[in-house]
Parts: sequence; C-alpha cells; structure tokens
Amino acid sequence: MTKEEKKTKYSALKSMFLSGQVLRMKDIEKIYPTMVAKDLGINHGRYVNKLYKPEEFSIKHIIILANLLEIDPQIIIRTILSQLNSQSVPKRNKN
Repeated sequence: MTKEEKKTKYSALKSMFLSGQVLRMKDIEKIYPTMVAKDLGINHGRYVNKLYKPEEFSIKHIIILANLLEIDPQIIIRTILSQLNSQSVPKRNKN
C-alpha cells in the first residue's frame, strides 16, 4: 500500500474524530484495524483489547495514532477520558 493510499484511509478515521462520531475508542474498531495495529507496532488482538480498555493505550501509542491521523493527541485523550468517566459513574440504588 502506498503512502498516499494509507493517508486516504486514515482520513476516514480523522474525520470521525473531528466530527465527534468517536464517542468511545471501540467506535473505530472496524475501520482498518489491521493497518492501524501494524502502524502502532502492536498486533491486531492487542489493538482491539486497547480499544475496549482504552486506559491501556500508552502515551506513545496515542501520539503515534494522532500523528497517523494528523490530529492533536488531545482529541484522542479527551475521547479516552470521556469513555472512562462514563464507565466509572456509579449507579444509584433506588432503595
């Protein structure tokens, strides 16, 4: 795959992040997962695991992904923090 083909494919992910379509990291699971995992330097299974447990993304991987997508790493970090905050909200008992 040429550099231009990769850039075109990554533009789809970039658009998703910039338009607010990515509310949870797992929202990008089906978008070129093998290519993204390879470019992050991790295997496919590990990549998918990180999408479902985004706290396991290292800063290094967040920066690499941001560079691949040509976006500010803070966009990815905010997505991860938002997902983690929504998961950790305790449910109230109605007793």
